[in-house]
Amino acid sequence: MDVFDQATELERLDRESALMRARAAIDRGGPEIIDGVACCRDCGDPIPQKRLEALPGVGLCRACQEERESGN
Repeated sequence: MDVFDQATELERLDRESALMRARAAIDRGGPEIIDGVACCRDCGDPIPQKRLEALPGVGLCRACQEERESGN
């Protein structure tokens, strides 16, 4: 491997690690279902379908998740 291949591999591993940490940090309680719609357990807003597809079982909307992660 040359230095560029090593850098690419390191970047890939770092990205995968960050994704794993983010998925592990998600509260695994799942969304609240209101009238058949997956909603955030904190604020009650609908969780976008793309978020549900990217993070199956997510129970918080992006704003509430970011607020939890920031410690507020």
